[in-house]
Amino acid sequence: MATEAEIHALYTKLIDQFNQSRLVGDTNRVPLLKKIVAALGHPDQTYHVIHIAGTNGKGSTGAMLGAVLEQQGYRVGRFSSPAILNDREQIQLNHKWISEAAFIDSYEEIKPVVTRLGLPLDGVSIFEWQFLVTLIWFKNQRVDYAILEAGLGGLTDATNAISAPQLTIFTKIAMDHMAILGDTITKIATQKSKIIKPVTTAVTLAAQPADAMRVLQAEADRQGVSLSAPETRVTDVTIAPTWIEATLQNTLFSWAGLRVNVTGTFQLQNLTLILTAIAELRRQHVVITDEAVRNGLQHVHLPGRFTQLSASPLTFADVAHNPDGMAALVQSIQAIDPEPNVTWILGVLADKAVTPMLTSLLPTAKAVYTVTPDNPARALPAQQLAADIATLNPNVSVQAMPDMPTAWQTVHQTATDGPIVVSGSFYVVRELAEMGVKLDG
Repeated sequence: MATEAEIHALYTKLIDQFNQSRLVGDTNRVPLLKKIVAALGHPDQTYHVIHIAGTNGKGSTGAMLGAVLEQQGYRVGRFSSPAILNDREQIQLNHKWISEAAFIDSYEEIKPVVTRLGLPLDGVSIFEWQFLVTLIWFKNQRVDYAILEAGLGGLTDATNAISAPQLTIFTKIAMDHMAILGDTITKIATQKSKIIKPVTTAVTLAAQPADAMRVLQAEADRQGVSLSAPETRVTDVTIAPTWIEATLQNTLFSWAGLRVNVTGTFQLQNLTLILTAIAELRRQHVVITDEAVRNGLQHVHLPGRFTQLSASPLTFADVAHNPDGMAALVQSIQAIDPEPNVTWILGVLADKAVTPMLTSLLPTAKAVYTVTPDNPARALPAQQLAADIATLNPNVSVQAMPDMPTAWQTVHQTATDGPIVVSGSFYVVRELAEMGVKLDG
């Protein structure tokens, strides 16, 4: 039997040899992956699938819904991306990561099938391998429900190789990844809408942008699928640093004093969405008790989504990385402190809409310490980000830092009378974890 160290060495070697290319956007990928999934015996048909697409909120929505189903006693698998703490975080069963040994075993099960199809092993990208491993591992673990989050877009995303899911969920659609998905909400929504398949039920937010809603409704009609998006009344809202509580009512449900173990005003939108999804599952005679809903929502673990890192000084980390996400983050900060005096540690990728993000956050800023995200190919240098900030608002104190540890130490050695917020990219928040900062609230 291999030792833990030997298994780790094998796992690391396997990950390093994967094709690291981001192949999403290539229209040939999903048909290819469908052939592999079929050759594997359609593992996705051995459990109930809930497929989630959208721009922001996929991780929160999947985590909330997974926690509720788990509290009901179901075995719940979740595939999400990108990872913050570790690549294996993307593949979970009842919120426990796949082990290195299980990942290797699942890969070895798939490998001969790919070879038999005449495909080179390095012709499958790392994200596609992770997705295929997910399907096989979930089958072997006999999961009841698999929550699969589309990585990017929908039409050409690896997760679109599955058969028709039991439920299709669309979170908030906004501007992001425009070079791949298109430069308008209509184009982006069109890409995402293509995960709708016949013989399923689709759920989305009543608050979707009008252009996105038109696209989703048109695709649902084309596929003969119902699209549920009821207007929801949200009252009696309390936003605390580590939880939210609210009363929510619409034509499908009525929940009073519902508390969730995450925070942020944007989570109310995600909460509305998962309650609609639960109502639709109940319509399909899926057993989900009120107790499971209430208990599940108080057992949600979602590192890096407006996570409180400390109470004194009040410090948060959030993976907001596009204008819509940053606007939601700022609104959430203001819900806790109406006149925040925020010290930001900020790092962004150069291919993001940086100026609109800065326009949202700078009015709240006392000071900004910029860092360069750990992604050499895509990172915006800290010096350039600092220059951009100085141009937009010369009155804000801004300083480029050589690295995240220096920024973290500098900020905590500086007296502050407002919250500290670390944000701008998954890569920035990941660096906190690598420094040993606890991200799970």
